[in-house]
Amino acid sequence: MTTLLIADDEQAFLDLMVRLLQKEHNLLIARNWNEVLEKFEANLWRLNATILDVNMPGLSVDPFAMVEKLLKSNPTVPMVVMSGEDIVLKHDFLKMGIFQYLSKPLDMMDFKVTIESAVKYNLVLRQLENFKKQERDEVKYYLSLLNVQVEELAETIASHDVRERKAPILIRAEPGSRPEMLACIISQEIDGKLFFKKVCTPTLKNVIPYNVQHGDVLFLEGLDHLGQEELVALQDVLDRLLQPEQFNGQHLPPFRLIVSVPHQVERLFGSNPALAQVCERLNKLEFRIDPLRLRKHELSEIITLVFERQKKKRYAAPESISEDLLNLMVEYNWPLNYDELEIIIDSLLLTCPDRTLLPKHLHQLDFSDIANSRYPTLDDMVEEHIKKALRVTMGNKSKAAKMLGITPKTLYARIRN
Repeated sequence: MTTLLIADDEQAFLDLMVRLLQKEHNLLIARNWNEVLEKFEANLWRLNATILDVNMPGLSVDPFAMVEKLLKSNPTVPMVVMSGEDIVLKHDFLKMGIFQYLSKPLDMMDFKVTIESAVKYNLVLRQLENFKKQERDEVKYYLSLLNVQVEELAETIASHDVRERKAPILIRAEPGSRPEMLACIISQEIDGKLFFKKVCTPTLKNVIPYNVQHGDVLFLEGLDHLGQEELVALQDVLDRLLQPEQFNGQHLPPFRLIVSVPHQVERLFGSNPALAQVCERLNKLEFRIDPLRLRKHELSEIITLVFERQKKKRYAAPESISEDLLNLMVEYNWPLNYDELEIIIDSLLLTCPDRTLLPKHLHQLDFSDIANSRYPTLDDMVEEHIKKALRVTMGNKSKAAKMLGITPKTLYARIRN
């Protein structure tokens, strides 16, 4: 149930509000400004809306200063101001950022609709705030996971940017290395702009980047899967970004373009010259995400970081990883990188009832050859993960698909193949 703070010094009005709103809301009542401050601060993160009569006793400053203080304390709590004063006050309060100004005597229908709208507005703001917090937490996590130094990254990018346009960026990464998270870090931590992710498809030429809002960040994944026509369209975009003077002043918006390709994309250049030309235009500013098998010296810290994060998400019983298991996981070649690491740790957390994860728990998941030296193919690993997910979920395909981070439709197609 939502919570409202209602403040008025007229008892008759408060009684009316209680009868009108108490069935749908928890009500906090204040009769002067001192009680308003006390109850607002005590219930700051519970409140969904505040309804204030600004002409109340107990105020040592003017009502504008008090309203401004409340608005700054928690901007997500919409404020409805009531007064019988001159209409000029309405404009002054609205400029400060209140949700609505109502003149007394009130129209009860208008009042109830206003309160319902304020509560809905608050719930939307809370969802947005939670989303932003989750996004910030994700960025912080991947900053640690990828070992990214934001200051160094910002300096490198700034050295390639010019005032009129932003340099396009190329990220080289193997499957499961999360290049989109590096793109997100660049977007949020450096550009401070909205992030768009687009998987490269035959319709790419229709979306790059003429409709992209001014200054936003567009991330393209799967460049090596594009057809010739789409690659030519992308070449044109890059030429407009890098050499706008050749296009008679027809500038694109100064957005940020980030593209990811496999580490060994050069092997495709012989059969795809257009791809080679696109990569040539992009490689002026290039970042590499090293696969886990090349990060052995820091893999112990990475595994611990992933374990702590997944443990909090799963509310799991295990509290630590044994030294033997940690050494075993460090020696593994991790062909699917971060994706595979998270899947294995998730599987251990979901199936282990003990406080400490041991090698035996890994073997129970049929990872007995985890320290092997053979480098399996991607298809081998995908097939193996599907089998393991189905075993862990007792054959429940929907749960297995969720564990693997894919749709049930994709899982069914893989099983048929």
